[in-house]
Amino acid sequence: MASSSPAVNNPNPQNISALLARMSDADPDYRFMSLNDLHQLLTKQKAEFLVHDYGTSSRIMDSVITHLDDQNGEVQNLAVKCIGPLVTKIPIAALSTMLDKLCTMEIKHAVDNSIQSTALRNAISSLPRPVRGVTPSQDVMQIYTVISRALIPRILGVSTLDHPTGGTRGILDKNGDPDSEAVDVLIEVVRCFGPLLQPLEVEKLQDVVVQVLERPSTTSPTKKRAVVALAMLAPYLTTEILDGFVAKLQKTLQQPKINPVIRRLYISIMGSLARSIPHKFGGYLPQLVEFVLSPLSQDEFQSRLDALHEGNDELHPDFNEISETALVALESFLTSCGLQMKDYTDRVIAACLRYLKYDPNYAVDEDEEMDENQGSDEEEEDDEEDEFEDDIGFDDDDDPSWKVRRCAAKALYTLVSMRSADLLEKGTLYNDIASPLVKCFDEREESVRLEIISTMSLLIRKTGEGVIQAISADEELIPSLGENRKRRRQSSGGFAYTNKAPYLGATGLTSPTHDSVPPTGPRADLQKLTPQIVKASTKLLKGKQIATKQAIINLLDDLIAVQNGGLADYFDQVMQPIIDVTKGVTAGASSTSMTLSGTASATATTLRVAVLHFASDIVKTHSSSLFHNYLESMVAGVVSAVRDRFYKISSEAIRTAEELVKAITPPRARLTTSKFKPQLQKLYDIILDRASAADADAEVRQKAIQALGTLISRTSTSDGISLIPNDKRQGALNLLLDRLRNETTRLYAVRAIDNIAAHSSTPGSLEPAWIENVTLELCGQLRKSNRVLRSSCIQALQHLILSPVIKGQIQAATASDIVASILPVITANDAYLLSPALIVVSQLQLEHPQIVSSASFIETVCELLKKNIGGLALESLVTLVSSVGTSGMGKPLMEGVLRVGVAGDPTVVGKVAGALFVSSGGQVGVSVDSFIDELNNSSKLTPPDTARQSLALAILGEIGLRLGPNSRLQPSIFLEQFHEEPDKVSVSAAVALGRAGAGNMPEFLPIILNTIKKPGSQQYLLLQSIREILHQVVTSSADISPYESEIWGLLFTASQTEDNRAICAECIGRLAIMEPKTYIPKLQQLLGDKSPVFRGVAVQALRYTLPDSDESFDLMLKPVLVEMLLRVLKDEDMDIRRIGMTALNSAAHNKPDLILPHLGELIPYVITESIIKPELIHEVQMGPFKHLVDDGLEVRKSAYETLYALMETAFSRISSLEFYDRIIAGLNDENDIRSLCNLMLSKLIVIDPEETTRRLDTVAECYRKTLSTKLRDGAVKQEIEKQEEAIKSVLRVTLLLVEKTKTTLPGVAGPGNAGQAQVQQSVQNPVWQQYWEWVNKDFERQIKMLREENKEMGMGM
Repeated sequence: MASSSPAVNNPNPQNISALLARMSDADPDYRFMSLNDLHQLLTKQKAEFLVHDYGTSSRIMDSVITHLDDQNGEVQNLAVKCIGPLVTKIPIAALSTMLDKLCTMEIKHAVDNSIQSTALRNAISSLPRPVRGVTPSQDVMQIYTVISRALIPRILGVSTLDHPTGGTRGILDKNGDPDSEAVDVLIEVVRCFGPLLQPLEVEKLQDVVVQVLERPSTTSPTKKRAVVALAMLAPYLTTEILDGFVAKLQKTLQQPKINPVIRRLYISIMGSLARSIPHKFGGYLPQLVEFVLSPLSQDEFQSRLDALHEGNDELHPDFNEISETALVALESFLTSCGLQMKDYTDRVIAACLRYLKYDPNYAVDEDEEMDENQGSDEEEEDDEEDEFEDDIGFDDDDDPSWKVRRCAAKALYTLVSMRSADLLEKGTLYNDIASPLVKCFDEREESVRLEIISTMSLLIRKTGEGVIQAISADEELIPSLGENRKRRRQSSGGFAYTNKAPYLGATGLTSPTHDSVPPTGPRADLQKLTPQIVKASTKLLKGKQIATKQAIINLLDDLIAVQNGGLADYFDQVMQPIIDVTKGVTAGASSTSMTLSGTASATATTLRVAVLHFASDIVKTHSSSLFHNYLESMVAGVVSAVRDRFYKISSEAIRTAEELVKAITPPRARLTTSKFKPQLQKLYDIILDRASAADADAEVRQKAIQALGTLISRTSTSDGISLIPNDKRQGALNLLLDRLRNETTRLYAVRAIDNIAAHSSTPGSLEPAWIENVTLELCGQLRKSNRVLRSSCIQALQHLILSPVIKGQIQAATASDIVASILPVITANDAYLLSPALIVVSQLQLEHPQIVSSASFIETVCELLKKNIGGLALESLVTLVSSVGTSGMGKPLMEGVLRVGVAGDPTVVGKVAGALFVSSGGQVGVSVDSFIDELNNSSKLTPPDTARQSLALAILGEIGLRLGPNSRLQPSIFLEQFHEEPDKVSVSAAVALGRAGAGNMPEFLPIILNTIKKPGSQQYLLLQSIREILHQVVTSSADISPYESEIWGLLFTASQTEDNRAICAECIGRLAIMEPKTYIPKLQQLLGDKSPVFRGVAVQALRYTLPDSDESFDLMLKPVLVEMLLRVLKDEDMDIRRIGMTALNSAAHNKPDLILPHLGELIPYVITESIIKPELIHEVQMGPFKHLVDDGLEVRKSAYETLYALMETAFSRISSLEFYDRIIAGLNDENDIRSLCNLMLSKLIVIDPEETTRRLDTVAECYRKTLSTKLRDGAVKQEIEKQEEAIKSVLRVTLLLVEKTKTTLPGVAGPGNAGQAQVQQSVQNPVWQQYWEWVNKDFERQIKMLREENKEMGMGM
């Protein structure tokens, strides 16, 4: 609503004077409304005239400051709000006066004593501030001068000529007792103007904060804020000041009879400094770490225990507080200075375990013996359980020792998180930490117990990270199309990498088997510890604490995820408590809700969801025979949970029901099918009920439809057809058809139908009418804009058409309708949809040949040939045209293909035309001679028609490959097209010669080998032919053994020429794939050859073998791969080391299981190569200019590319501290390396958010440097585009980091709790916070564009 005050609409001195007069009214309502008008004037209207009107500004300022002490609280709060906009409008001269008055004002009427400090903070935060790394403007310098002369002396209590303090105390001077709000004023000054503070000012501010800390009368909250203030000041301390402060810390802490309070305070300061300035503080750590470890030593611990036994508790005052503070500081050291703490690992572990057991109310020695004396006697266990239950309610305010134990558990959690890469391999974590952690599961304080359990869970998860599990072919039958855009990378060897065990995503076609565990290593250690873990866990599962039970369930879930089962021997102990909770039996359970480092908030609902998830994973990873005795109870519990009103419980229960269906149906339970029939009926009924229920939540219906698809698919095989009556099966199929027509359930219905189509094998299990309706409905969905839906539909169509159940049941009219719907998909040339679309048409054409005779079909195929296709889509197209040729309908299509001619890619058109010609038996209106004539005629033109030459050669090569000797083609036809300089026609002829030679090796290969021995330019072309022959041999398993040794020798001879090396290496790699027993040892021997050329070719050949080889090759390669890579990475030749890293890169992507156990040996060489070597940088004169050339740049790029590959596949096996150091260094490197490091950062914020957040300050420094780079005058277009792309890349990653770390702008966080959160964020990453503010100011337009771009991309997905 508009204000009635004229001052708001027409701000001038007269109207403002009238407004100020009303602000002095006795009525608080008038004062409030007048202040509100003033606030509107200062924030919404242009009041620049105040800058030039000192008198009016002074009167406004005095009035607002006066109202800060108003008797009415609402008026006070509004006056505080006016301070911020006011300081930006008044003259600089008035600002000094205003700050001085705010500092010296006395609060008499206000109940809240923080009004003064809040007003000061608002004023400081509203002023223009400097940005680190950017030259400050004149206005900022003037404001800083005012801050320096007016405010800082008042904070310090120091007199100046401009502002003598007289008898007035300073905000933080030594004569007063400051509160935490006063310290917050100092924090705000440092946060906003830290980059401009002079060394002397920083030193004095630090001194006054230390005085506040050391003052006995200072309250505990104030001391905590003072520690935060020191952390804020730390980045601006000079080396000399920091040296002096560290020396003071040492001197104070070395005193033999130091005050316990001072000792605890200084230890907390060290922890705070480690978090604030980790890189600087790391240099001082060796001098200071002893002062943190000393309070945690065995001597002090034993002395405390002896004093307690003697009843002399006063002998060690503040022992618990000091121990707690020391453990918190130790955790900060581990987090921020991990590399420097490596030397103290053993002492850290000993200290944490010592205090993890510290409980003065119980005898420690008896505790340790308890585990050994626990027998198998059931009565004894019951007694211990009762005793444990009695202790749960223990609560003694005089015993804070639980805080010490919790901090010890947190420190161990941090140690496991930061150092798992090396400590797991050494065995330290399991030998020293794991067993004591499990023994402490019976901790009486729940918060401590939860921290201990979460630490053990983390250790188990770290054990499983990087484990490669084999995936059977069955598990790849039904890809989850569109469900997750982040697909797992799979190698040709059938392996997949994920942090969670990949078998948890299995389709369950085969009964799970327990993985073989290595005899040594982390997984072997975990297996040995499993009995102890299960024994301790099952005891806690019988308790009443919800949070503890949920933590234990999650731990056991992690255990079976890592071990692919592992609970087979403990089913009787684990299953009954699980079944009880599944049914919702939580009688007497306390509704504790706690949130800790490793455990989410726990309630009865979340516990039930966790138990259902655990039950699902147990069924998935253990043999069906194990839970026969529990199946009826499990099904009853699951059915009860499915009916639950809360959708999360119901949807998770349906997921568990689906896993139970997989476990009790063929092929997994083929021998016991009839035994489980009653349970399967119950599961069918409840799943069908939820899938058809109109009142069920959308997520529940979707999960039920998916489960229904699984159930029907499993009972549509010959072994399972009798499990479900035909009427029920048809009812389920009709329901899926109905759900297919519903928009909210359509996608899940498509996937369910896809599942059924892929597994149905019994004739008659699918009715023809249902098949026709479903196929036409799926075809109708292909017109939708939703790409995920279209891809799922085309996949389902493919499985339906290929299913043996469907054979002969598709009518001609329906087939024509299907083809008509698919032709637009083919025309669209979507890489993901094209291949299955072509396969569908190909399969339909076998039964209904006439569907491909239409002009529209031929036109669609011809248009497709004009586009760029390849890979699987091209293979599917060749399959389609071969089917057309076989059916005798090839002539019209051949005419269309030949009309396309050179309008398409000659290689693609030639392959299609050749396949069609051969499959048609040559009955397509053209002959081989006509293609030869076309080649000769095109060659005689002036100039020659190279496109037609290439097309004819491609067709002849394909015919030669497919017909073999029957083609009657001669090598001379192709050799005549070789030219002195390898041009397009020559290369086409070489490839065609190779393809034809692969079909008729006895005639072609001797001529090729004899010709290649002759020196000349044709050698490179003939190598192309040999490569094509070897490629066809690998795919077709043809016999080339008579020529292998001769080819091997010729390849190494030809590799002497530099241009031939890459293709020779590829050919050698293909030979090694064919005969690994013969050629792997030869490659290994060549890596030690004196010739760098041969060593380089051998490394490249090794790299070429990795993506395409099979399991038999892996068996030969496994014992020698790491040794070969190590030899290459140690090579004295820099270029060979570069190729070696590309080979390691390829191995990380394609054979991770072969190198993961040995990464500790390989990584140091990659890290070394990523460091800039000054000796390789030299100056080169180019005309009148001099340029710096870095000869090590290419090697460094390869090193970073290898680090990126290892990050994706084996991050858990890499020392994250060293890895991050190299990324930070890469952000200051060349443009290509910077781009790669940006990409890595965008993934690391998801993989390791904690360490990435800790590194934000150093990232900000690097990014600011990139964004501040100014191009020289006269920069060329390429340089400008490169810089713009670099800026865009930095801003894009900045936005992602801001989103993931929830960084906010100061304007967003106001006073109160939000303001405190903002300050806390600034303490953790002050440089990053300033950088983000600067980016929002100077790059506002680019940030806005990137946000809109991200939004559009999100909507597109």
